[in-house]
Amino acid sequence: MKKLVALFLSLVLLMTSFSFALAEEPYKVTIISTFYTEDEPIADEKNTITSAVEKALNVDFDVTWVVSGDAATKFNTVMASTDQPMIYTVASGVTSNANYIDMCQSGVFWDLTDYIQNNDLFREELTTPAALAATSIDGRNYLFPLIASGARLGILYREDWMEALNAKGYNLQPPTNIENFKAMVEAFATGDPDGNGVNDTIGFAYCDDDNEELDYAGFNLIMAMMGGPVGWGETEEGKLMPYFFFDEYFETLELFKWMYTNGYMNTDFAINTNKHAPLANNVSGSMCTSAAGSVSNDYDNLDNIVGKDKWNIVAQQEVFTMDGTRVTSSTLSRGSLGGILIPKYAVKTEAELEKLLQLITDMFTAHSETDKLIALGVEGVHYTMVDGVYTQTEEQQKLAVDEKNAIWGSTFPRRIMGVNYGTPETLATQITRKSVENEAYAVVDKSMGYMNTDMQNLDIQIQTIISDARVQYMMGQIDKDGFIAARDKWLAEGGQEIIDSVNAAYTK
Repeated sequence: MKKLVALFLSLVLLMTSFSFALAEEPYKVTIISTFYTEDEPIADEKNTITSAVEKALNVDFDVTWVVSGDAATKFNTVMASTDQPMIYTVASGVTSNANYIDMCQSGVFWDLTDYIQNNDLFREELTTPAALAATSIDGRNYLFPLIASGARLGILYREDWMEALNAKGYNLQPPTNIENFKAMVEAFATGDPDGNGVNDTIGFAYCDDDNEELDYAGFNLIMAMMGGPVGWGETEEGKLMPYFFFDEYFETLELFKWMYTNGYMNTDFAINTNKHAPLANNVSGSMCTSAAGSVSNDYDNLDNIVGKDKWNIVAQQEVFTMDGTRVTSSTLSRGSLGGILIPKYAVKTEAELEKLLQLITDMFTAHSETDKLIALGVEGVHYTMVDGVYTQTEEQQKLAVDEKNAIWGSTFPRRIMGVNYGTPETLATQITRKSVENEAYAVVDKSMGYMNTDMQNLDIQIQTIISDARVQYMMGQIDKDGFIAARDKWLAEGGQEIIDSVNAAYTK
């Protein structure tokens, strides 16, 4: 009888604990995240995907959105207050300022290094060694980077212009190397590719905003095609030096000076704040940017000007040096990635930290319910299965994009190439797959991991000496001797100290 009573009591306790688990309040996660679109993302409670994930994991995401232009100011304000989130997803611009670096070093954020390295999903799928190196501070990772392919750049060019000029007798080829690129740029500027009888086109659109656009506007890509380094390279003597100490740098400067002097590129490149405008407005025939930009909305204006069926932008992603070596420039450099920070003020113990990281693991484990939800959306809302085949209407596609671009597009770590859940191949996925392939050919900044925080801060303080001289050289205001004088000034004001420090770490 006693055994029966004990068994009955055990069952009651088990059922009681089970009912408590079912009644457990959702795990509330406070988040501050940056958005990059014109409109603020769909609110959490109205986002079908977010609601489905919250229900599946019994979690409640409380997201505060910050427009990208206010991200740095907001970050400093929030981190000086007691109203800090459990997850702070910061933009790349924040991660290069001294205040952020000081916070990491003084223990404001959790050190995530060991947690990332000890989690197969985190280490092998949601980040890369290059991304961790680019975002490390004194060899430690306080930021869980939101990775993107470091080899996603392309030369976008007007295929219809090339076809029109070739029909006139030109022999233009896709810009796979410097000679093809130069021929295309000159012809687009001088050959009346739009056929209006007016000399009103340029070959290449460029902007030079200090060092911010070296990657995306194409300077580094062109330099890689010249055979030069990106960021820092290794000399024949085995020493690491900044890119502007290499012969290929001056060859690249000469190419840009040639385009500027002859009117083959936009003359306002030093103050241009809308790098897409010349191409979008039917003025330029090419530019460099993320190759995925060829399927973005930046060029919708061309549909109205030219007609949707009358033009095409090709994202040229395979480029070579003149000796046939396949290359591209890596966009990964110190401070080039945003990511997740976990403030200790809001997440006070290791147990709380581990619970939060486990939530991320649960969300993004391949083939889990939530990973599929984040990748595809909700069946019947964002897509429909017809005889086992994934289909999507235009309305479903727009809703899926809007909802994914909210919390899932820029808030949590993600794969570069998502898990394939049976969706059809698109131009965007083809470009992403090609960018992943290009990683093997990317020229990377060799100083990553060897420049300490003090040297990074010093580098930021003196970098305009070089960027100003670069613009002056392109515009013909100084010659090579003038640039070398600026370079000597950079060395005298701290550059030599940076070189010595980097090489001391490199040769350890």
